[in-house]
Amino acid sequence: MKPNHRWITWSVVALLCAAISPVWSQQFHPGQEKLLAKNAALRDGQRNLLEQIKGLRIDGSSTVRDFVTQSDQINTAMMHELRGATIVPGSETWDGELYRLEVQVTIQQVRAAIEQIQRTYPSGRTYVTENMITMNREVLIKAQGQGSTRAAAVGAPLGAVPGAASAPAPYMGTAAIVPRQVPPGWENVTVQGRLLAERAARADAMRKLAERIRGVHITATTTVRDFVTQSDAIDAQFRARLVGARQVGPTRFLPDQTCEMDLEVSIQDVTKWLTEVQDWAVHPGAPHLDHPIRTYQFERIMDFSPERVLRETGAGVPRGDTIRGAAPASSSFAPPPPAAAPVEVVSAKGSGVPRDGEAGAAARLSAERAAEVDARRNLLEKVQGVLIEGQTTVKDFMVQSDQVRASVQSMLQGSDLSEPKYMSDGSVEVIASVPLDKIFGIVRPGGPPPVVRAQPAQ
Repeated sequence: MKPNHRWITWSVVALLCAAISPVWSQQFHPGQEKLLAKNAALRDGQRNLLEQIKGLRIDGSSTVRDFVTQSDQINTAMMHELRGATIVPGSETWDGELYRLEVQVTIQQVRAAIEQIQRTYPSGRTYVTENMITMNREVLIKAQGQGSTRAAAVGAPLGAVPGAASAPAPYMGTAAIVPRQVPPGWENVTVQGRLLAERAARADAMRKLAERIRGVHITATTTVRDFVTQSDAIDAQFRARLVGARQVGPTRFLPDQTCEMDLEVSIQDVTKWLTEVQDWAVHPGAPHLDHPIRTYQFERIMDFSPERVLRETGAGVPRGDTIRGAAPASSSFAPPPPAAAPVEVVSAKGSGVPRDGEAGAAARLSAERAAEVDARRNLLEKVQGVLIEGQTTVKDFMVQSDQVRASVQSMLQGSDLSEPKYMSDGSVEVIASVPLDKIFGIVRPGGPPPVVRAQPAQ
């Protein structure tokens, strides 16, 4: 009988363990969660750092990007070498859910990494790195990284079973403790949700910048689009350099659970990037292109673009599985109505509707984008009818001068946009406007101020 009793005892123990193991598995130890968040932030920083160093020049005709894109092996090896990047002192912060830090690497370390990888993985082309330090102004290359906890993914407080009340995570390690700040309206969105929305906003701003740059005129009859669409390889190189776009101001988390981010690039940067891509494409050692390409004098962009800085705003929303429960009451937040346009502007209204199958914040964003395109298209028509003198309109000047036409079209791509107006049928209206003095400055630079009046909005 004793063996039977022993078997019964072990069976009961096994059942008890099976019953309480889910509870144990859901415990989130503060120290372990913080280390996981820090590791995630380090990996994020290393990925961002790799994008930063890809733009460094190795010699007069190639960059680190040309080196690492030779094979997946080389790209992975470079990522592995970046594990030696150091954390910038004083850059670590921890709020119990989100770990932020900044990593840095010296250009000497990058050079040594390239030489080591070339010895380990010989490829078709050998890069000579002896001039890297003199060809690049950067001595330290830095990038930010951020990571969150597993507990934050399910909305559970650290050190407790999800759903149970607990004290905030204690301070541990060298990271500076910072107050946890949750944007209004984002209380039911996990940290991962906020990070994903921020990344989506960045990607959206990059997409808009890419389209904006493609519309920039190189000459009166050609645009950047004519150059980058010659080859998928050229377009990929061009888009890769957009990583160098700068963020303007902090990321904005709006109460309706929309995240916004502003990115900008200078015309000088655009000219530099396009020249680098062209040099890469025509260099004898560059990857083979299946057809000859047409080359351009990109320095002429400065003559055709009245703008010196291109800026775009990207928007993103949290993924559905990162939102806990129902949408907050503040999700019904409606932006204030557009302010009245000043007298000295030309304005035009645009309307947009969501794409089929979209709903919620994603539908609102696609409708806003469609409204922006429509508003700027209508604005061009209205600007062309503005009287400059007598019976002469802007359109007449645009017909007479290719440079005027290119400058006006480029300027309208950066026209001011009002706050979107959300209609009851799901559509969105936006008003695009441009000051008259900017138009007159293109048509008659240095001349007397215009005497025309602005036309009312459509």
